[in-house]
Amino acid sequence: MAAQQLTLLVWESDVTTDGQNRAVVTARKPVFAMDVAQAAKVLRCSTRVVSRLYREGILSGYKAGGSKKRADGKKSNAKISLDSESVLKYKAAIKQHGVF
Repeated sequence: MAAQQLTLLVWESDVTTDGQNRAVVTARKPVFAMDVAQAAKVLRCSTRVVSRLYREGILSGYKAGGSKKRADGKKSNAKISLDSESVLKYKAAIKQHGVF
């Protein structure tokens, strides 16, 4: 019997206070992808570091609309959409090694 693979998710949520000054968190929907700025906030690093992690294949994702060739010969500057699960797994891995 194979072990069940768990999926890590980020949830879009609202935080409000009730009448007794307690925080109430309401999950709205799972977020399966995030942009570079969101990943940088989760990992507590710069957007340049996140982009480098994507280019090196450490974080998985794709460039939306990145198939168009630029007139100046440079690589596409299309927006990078990162897999939320890969960002969370990377964060857990570096936390385990004492980086956080």
